[in-house]
Amino acid sequence: MLFKRVGLAFTFSPNAFALLRIALRLKKLFNSDFFIIHAGEDTLEYRTKISQMIQSSEFFDNDYEIIIKKEEPVKLISDVCKEKNIDLLICGALEKESILKYYLGSVARKLMHEVTSSILVIVNPQNIISPFKKFCVNIDYSQAGEYAVKKAFEFAKLEKADEFILVREFQIPGLAITIYDGGEVNKTEKTRIEYQKEEEEKLKVFSDELNLTGLNIKRVCLYGKQGWELKQYAKDSASDLLVLSSPPKKLKLFDKLFQHDIEIILNQLPCSLLIIRS
Repeated sequence: MLFKRVGLAFTFSPNAFALLRIALRLKKLFNSDFFIIHAGEDTLEYRTKISQMIQSSEFFDNDYEIIIKKEEPVKLISDVCKEKNIDLLICGALEKESILKYYLGSVARKLMHEVTSSILVIVNPQNIISPFKKFCVNIDYSQAGEYAVKKAFEFAKLEKADEFILVREFQIPGLAITIYDGGEVNKTEKTRIEYQKEEEEKLKVFSDELNLTGLNIKRVCLYGKQGWELKQYAKDSASDLLVLSSPPKKLKLFDKLFQHDIEIILNQLPCSLLIIRS
């Protein structure tokens, strides 16, 4: 089973019903247990309201548990994910906020390093619910990255996705300053093209070894700053879902001094985001 236990970080926002319907659709798609987590007063009114919203959805399912506690959101969500062995946490975000609030922003950043589950952030949930048809998956050649590709591919096959895009970002140390040190433009461009071909061949070997069959696979290698290129490509290609492997729980000093690539993406999401934790 792709995800056995799905949790929804729930708030009574204008997009709450749309987000709930998306979560219920995925619960049925994965055939998983379902938990609704709300940080607030545990009242009969809130529980009844959530139950009524579930019953009014075409994805109505009696198999769910509502967890409401007046507690700090990150701690509550993190604790529930551990206690219930949730392996996918779903939360929502508004698309056009400069700093995405509540579950995206400081809360999401904390959740990424504290929760034990994968996280699916739905950008601008709509009342028209449809499958994810175009997957854009970041490739980093790590063990966690390979696991993320496999899980994303399982997800894409369940969704009967139209396209599964493997994206590899790469940099060439020192190339950017070569021209300023007296290097020739043509020679510099030739070096970049050579690196590009090497990366494309590595990506092909990597994807062939994973034996990804049954979907339309596309491979893309992007030269430039990590995070920026991936974010822009996901936006330009009109991807429905961007998939990353989970960042390390404890960032190194270098990551604290310089913006981590996942932070660049979080500042303004190009589409919905799935962070897979191995």
